[in-house]
Amino acid sequence: FWTDKILLMRAWQTNPSIGPETSRFSRRYFTTAAIVIGAISAATVYANFPFTNLCNCPDGDDKCAVDVSQMYSNVTLLSGERLESVETSAVALKFCNQAKVGFPQDPEHQGFDNIWMTKSQEKLTTIYGWISFVLLVLFAAGLFGHRVTTFLLSLCKGIYEPSGFDQQKDFTDGIGVDSFAYVPQLKEPGFTFPLLACDISKINSDLIGWKPLLSDKKIESH
Repeated sequence: FWTDKILLMRAWQTNPSIGPETSRFSRRYFTTAAIVIGAISAATVYANFPFTNLCNCPDGDDKCAVDVSQMYSNVTLLSGERLESVETSAVALKFCNQAKVGFPQDPEHQGFDNIWMTKSQEKLTTIYGWISFVLLVLFAAGLFGHRVTTFLLSLCKGIYEPSGFDQQKDFTDGIGVDSFAYVPQLKEPGFTFPLLACDISKINSDLIGWKPLLSDKKIESH
């Protein structure tokens, strides 16, 4: 009880009036950027598969091709481990850089003598690559398109549009409930409502913006 009372009266404060700006920013920028980055990353990973940096030797390359498997004895690996015998594969392979897929991801970036993708992988890589490119273009258009269009239009014509309409009423005509007023207020820890920093004896209390919780407590006490 005492803990809750101290927190309610001395620690906790009213939530700031931020509105839906945070959720709008996340939905417009963070979420869409995550989708675009995820699509590009997925396309790149699929194009780099199987991550071995090994490619089939092209036909007619006598230095790379082998006809039969070979047996080697007393082989020392780079890790220092020593093997008594190692049998090689009859399939000829050579080193190739599988990171050369570019953007958008395209099987043509493999080159003619460094091919590691299968036929189906090449087809899907092309599809995934162009999809990720289109998503990136749409994201950039949504992010900067409105600003660029507004800037270009501002060079040709006026683009200012007033908000609301003229009520044909001057501010100095009289301050009432339906008008606005600036009431200096000071927020201090430990007080539920701000402290008023002016004389409000001649000001309509509805212009202050808040009322005491207790009906029998006057607003002048603040």
